[in-house]
Amino acid sequence: MGLDHSIGFLYEINQSRTPLVYDIQELFRWIIDISIIQLLEEKKIKKSDFIITENYHTRLGEDIAKLLIEKINSNFNARYNYKNGKNYSYQIILQDNVQQLANFIVDKKKEFEYVIPKMNMNRNDNVELREKILNMTAEEREELGINKSTLWYIKKNLSEGKTPKIYEKILLKI
Repeated sequence: MGLDHSIGFLYEINQSRTPLVYDIQELFRWIIDISIIQLLEEKKIKKSDFIITENYHTRLGEDIAKLLIEKINSNFNARYNYKNGKNYSYQIILQDNVQQLANFIVDKKKEFEYVIPKMNMNRNDNVELREKILNMTAEEREELGINKSTLWYIKKNLSEGKTPKIYEKILLKI
């Protein structure tokens, strides 16, 4: 898009580095955080997945690094409501925002604003709810009027690290 990657706004100018890239990545860094949290909740990351280098740096093992990249790609390429009510991936949204920045710098536009739609987190559980369900006794289940097989299925998914589908009717009881 014609921008000089060695000139940044937040990071210092350095000919051997790419501060503009670092500036732009800050806008999407949270996707990495969410991807890591998702893998942790799915219990796909274990202590043994980390390795210590001879310089005492902690790194992800090759297999878990590939899994993390797949999760990041999945989150980055999911579609979200952006301009004109249409759905676009964050990949396209990033390109559009950078193009608007380039247009602003060369005076094709008088102003610009980064627009990054929020990620939809399709969740209806949290740590407290998970613990309550996993520790629920048969007596508590009966008292709340929850079907035995329903609770078993939810507990099974939770113990496997999956995000269970908990219907509103059950949530209200819990």
